[in-house]
Amino acid sequence: MKRTFQPSRLVRKHRHGFRSRM
Repeated sequence: MKRTFQPSRLVRKHRHGFRSRM
């Protein structure tokens, strides 16, 4: 996934781990 944009909706659907990795 591109880290340029932060899709809050996608992040919400995905596990919190995705944001933690960022």
